[in-house]
Amino acid sequence: INIPKEIFPPTQMDKVSITGAYAGTSADILDKMAVQSIEEDLQNINELEEIKTSIKNGSFKIVADIKSGSENITVLNDVKDVVAAVKKDLPADMNEPIAKIITHDFPLTLIALSGDVDTKVLLQRANELKSELSKYKELSNVSVRGDADEELDIKLNNEKIKAYGLEPSLVVNAIKNISSIFPVGTIKQKAHHLYISTYNGEKTKEDIANTIINVGAKRLKIGDIADVDFKLSDETELSHYNGVRNISVNVNKSKDGNAIALVREIRLLLKELHAKHPELTYSIYTDTSTWIKNRLNTVFSNIVFGLMLVFLAMLIFINRGIAFVVALGIPVSFMIGLIATEMMGDSMNMLSLLGALIALGMLVDEAIVVAENIYRHLEEGMQRKEAVITGAAEMFPAVLTATLTTVFAFLPMLLMTGEMGMFIKIIPIMITVLLLSSLFEAFYFLPLHAHDFLKLSENKESFTKRFWTKLYAYYSRSLHFLFRRRYLSLAIITVSILALTFVFMKNSKFQLFPDFDTTQVYVYGKVNINNELKDTEKIVSKLEKILID
Repeated sequence: INIPKEIFPPTQMDKVSITGAYAGTSADILDKMAVQSIEEDLQNINELEEIKTSIKNGSFKIVADIKSGSENITVLNDVKDVVAAVKKDLPADMNEPIAKIITHDFPLTLIALSGDVDTKVLLQRANELKSELSKYKELSNVSVRGDADEELDIKLNNEKIKAYGLEPSLVVNAIKNISSIFPVGTIKQKAHHLYISTYNGEKTKEDIANTIINVGAKRLKIGDIADVDFKLSDETELSHYNGVRNISVNVNKSKDGNAIALVREIRLLLKELHAKHPELTYSIYTDTSTWIKNRLNTVFSNIVFGLMLVFLAMLIFINRGIAFVVALGIPVSFMIGLIATEMMGDSMNMLSLLGALIALGMLVDEAIVVAENIYRHLEEGMQRKEAVITGAAEMFPAVLTATLTTVFAFLPMLLMTGEMGMFIKIIPIMITVLLLSSLFEAFYFLPLHAHDFLKLSENKESFTKRFWTKLYAYYSRSLHFLFRRRYLSLAIITVSILALTFVFMKNSKFQLFPDFDTTQVYVYGKVNINNELKDTEKIVSKLEKILID
């Protein structure tokens, strides 16, 4: 069964996002120009709760929580109406902000590409890898960190401009008009350089140099007054691995993706690419499948150990034949639970296995009661087939009621709303599925196993019988003692329970989830908003060196 495996269960994030960009605009100007107006109008939509906004130079993103029970499509349409209303107040050359429902994807791994080659080659290989990974249907998003576009670099020669008797400002305006599609793109002027990102098709630097421009009354080629070249644009983000700059590919998977199987396939793909490009190194880091395997193995080993203890306890305290018949039903109950989990579209994660661990001890309760009753009828001399049918039928009402009361005790957890409700709903679902599957096993498979394997014990003085005989005697004496002093006993027991409850509640601390072992350390920091990316890289490189040393 190819059930998706996760650390925690996936949740549908009921959020709507609005993203917009205006190249060359500072964060403060963008806030006043667009963001504030959108936020004010969003607050008038009743279906939205908390609104969070992040703004950086040239772009912004607004994320709003959608109230539970609301129709996501209706809310999205309302948000789009807000954006459309604000559009008339935005600059004419600014694209309309995009509103969409956030689809939650899950981090899978990061792949670092490095080697003693040019950055352009690294980017080509990264995009090649991205294309290959995009063929996997279970991967939801593949992005390249450190990606950059080719940028046209025109270096003006002031001496030639003066020799032609041209006005520098008119030269700049003429060069701006070489693109046939408006807007031209990103134009930055620094010293005697112009950086232009064009959108009207690919060109070579020879084509640009031979392009004729009109400057005043004169016509001349760009190459006559400037040096033309294509360079990579400034990076918007940088990636380092073990202190070395690289190009990294960020891979996310969809809800239905099996993280462990996907990473295994990705590793095979990287081996093929490395054989094709031996000069490059493909390294996988931040591999979430490793965390998933380690944590799931921990919980799974606890379940296996618990099963061993349950079987050992049954061997010691009940008849061996009954213990064997009951133990046969445990794998059947788990198999039914796994099949139901896959059919409902849930994943195997820490919380679902936690639910299985909670239900582990309860799985054998129905089977023990039914098997004991069948064994009692066999001891009374009833025929095997009749003993099996009668013993199971007699216990059905009581066992069904006991199972349903336990199920109903966990079902209220499904009433929790919001992200927390979506997060923990797998626990009551898993417990319910396993208990109902054990109920089915106890009244369908167990009678068949009992008919074939359950035999009467010939040892009348076995350890089990001696143990229970002594325990019955002790229990009988205890009951007689309590009933002779029933009022005093009741008062002592009640006061003790209340006192201990008060003490434990006063000294206990609430923690929703326990702390997990840390496998990574994250370092966050802030720098001046006007810092260049290279300046920030120098700071990060110093920290990396300290951490590596």
